[in-house]
Amino acid sequence: MYKRIVMIVDSGIEPKFVASYALLIARAAGAKLYLVPAFRDPEIPANVYEIEHRAHEAGVETEQLAVETDLVRSVNKLVRDKQLDLIITGLRGERDGRFFIGTLGQRLMKHAQASVIGVRIVKARPITHHRKLLVPVSNRDYHFTERLFLIATLARSLELTVSLFRCAREPGRSYTREEKEAIFRESEEYLTPFISELHAGGIPAEVHVRVCDNATDGILDEAMTGHFDFLLVRALRRNVVKEFLGRNEMEEIIRRTPSNLLLWKSRE
Repeated sequence: MYKRIVMIVDSGIEPKFVASYALLIARAAGAKLYLVPAFRDPEIPANVYEIEHRAHEAGVETEQLAVETDLVRSVNKLVRDKQLDLIITGLRGERDGRFFIGTLGQRLMKHAQASVIGVRIVKARPITHHRKLLVPVSNRDYHFTERLFLIATLARSLELTVSLFRCAREPGRSYTREEKEAIFRESEEYLTPFISELHAGGIPAEVHVRVCDNATDGILDEAMTGHFDFLLVRALRRNVVKEFLGRNEMEEIIRRTPSNLLLWKSRE
């Protein structure tokens, strides 16, 4: 699936946890990991060195790449020149409180010619402690092959139980019992390809359906009440291109998530 992955290395402690996901995916895919500094900072070389050391121990080949001042343009050039498949970057709050709108993560998802995973670290602990993964799946943006690879890679490497989640919106009134049963049956049928493939790979997986007024609230409520360790959420294009804080589901999910979050946008 992925042969060449690039990670944007920031300052601080968060990149060390972001690297855990990057190394896990790179190792499972047999991919080379390129490391690119986010900007000039005395902390970043130390972070790069530590990630290289961990990669060597994990059997993952790495290479440092220098970029110009315009990081997004430089990364896009690297994507073309190196034929990169996946970009991984951290998602952390800006000084004005934004987590997505106008950030590097959004600009990469909007302009980069490769798949992008933004990682929001809420619980700074080893990923080997993860046990439960929540994956919201809507009627749109199915992207079966790439999403299945990510789910299976994470679940198999960390011995996770996977819950595929769908939010059924309220139609302006309460559903009848028969309508709810029909929604659950339809959801199970819709997600059967995912469940079948995961079960065939020996991965425990189940379907969760919740009736909710708002999909964002439904996802976050499910993550909290189900005590999930992290979420794999697809970034919808309509949210990636929005430049305003109001009604941007991705901004809300990143800001309010009770668990670590992998926000993924497919290049397709």
